Amino acid sequence: MTALETVRGELAERRERLASLAVTVRESQLVELLRQVDSALERLDGGTWGRCAVCLGSVEPDRLAADPLLTVCLECLSPSERRALERDLEAAARVQAALLPPRQLRHDGWEVALLWQPLGVLSGDHYDLLRPSREDEPLHLVVGDVAGKGVSASLLQSHLHALLRALAAPDVSLAALLTRANRLLCEVTLPASYATLLAARLYPGGRVELASAGHPRPLLADRRGVRPVEGAGLPLGLFCEADYATRDLHLAAGDTLLLYTDGWTEAATDAAGEFGIGRAAAVLRRVKDRPLADLLAACLGEMEEFLHGAPRQDDLTLLALRRVAVAE
Repeated sequence: MTALETVRGELAERRERLASLAVTVRESQLVELLRQVDSALERLDGGTWGRCAVCLGSVEPDRLAADPLLTVCLECLSPSERRALERDLEAAARVQAALLPPRQLRHDGWEVALLWQPLGVLSGDHYDLLRPSREDEPLHLVVGDVAGKGVSASLLQSHLHALLRALAAPDVSLAALLTRANRLLCEVTLPASYATLLAARLYPGGRVELASAGHPRPLLADRRGVRPVEGAGLPLGLFCEADYATRDLHLAAGDTLLLYTDGWTEAATDAAGEFGIGRAAAVLRRVKDRPLADLLAACLGEMEEFLHGAPRQDDLTLLALRRVAVAE
């Protein structure tokens, strides 16, 4: 099924529900919304869906993904419509930022620090941390990246946030967690919508359980140096039936694991290409013994120096976790 066929099916289903409501409620708002859905279906059938009614250019894909009824591109919005959209985006950004857990945490022999930089007002990068409710339970954290940018990516990110929180019970393995999340996400998203994710559980003795859904490989800095931690698994939402596996690490005091989204390693310039995992590992090797906040700042600074003033093209998340000595 193509993306347009999926949109048509969703609009037809929405129309059926609105029509049944309008028969009994007959509110003007419902009738107007029904008219807009009918108009969108006509544009789909006529091949003009997604075309701006004013300039005849294209309506932005991320806005269409969030609202398939749109008929005007950003450039053609009236001043009052632009101000209303800006207010909505600012409010959404405040909500998204409020959902983030603390950016620094020390718990039961673990230290965690986060650097989170959206490309625009809203981010498609995902980060969450769940403290254990009992002493024998692990600290649970995830880093993810939703395909796309802007409003549509942030909407899927918020959905993923709620979904993972609902599923992340301590008695559910990380492999089962990703399997269930993948199935549910696949059932409610468009075919082009997916997310990569790396989930981790941190146990008191230094054990780290990892599971990857197509996410960039984390970097481990220990006494043997710096190396990527291999992992496998399809991104969430691509195929409803997918299997995931877990991997265990053991971190000694002072060891650091760096998780990140591809906005770091895939930052690029036309002249130099991508920043790449090789440069990422090299900077981590130089700064691995610094306090975590300084370590993250150095990783960001190295990327910015590589870009030489060129703008980033993606959201950026860096998360460092370190095993610290526990006082007896």
